[in-house]
Amino acid sequence: MATRKSGSVAEKPTLRVGSPVSFQWGQRKVQGRIIEDRGPIGVGGRRLYGIEFHITQDEPMVVELPANEIEKTGE
Repeated sequence: MATRKSGSVAEKPTLRVGSPVSFQWGQRKVQGRIIEDRGPIGVGGRRLYGIEFHITQDEPMVVELPANEIEKTGE
């Protein structure tokens, strides 16, 4: 029986659109919200997410990150 590696295409997503998350942005950890599930289109089938976050109050920023670089925070 074959085993699947972590991050494979068949893996079910653990994060959903609207989920609050945190991730490393340079030297700091920032909070954001998932706005898009891009699917397993990353290197090796990694699932990518679009995340909106604020560095300042003026404008939101959007970044695309793989699931292994994102932590789900309390809802």
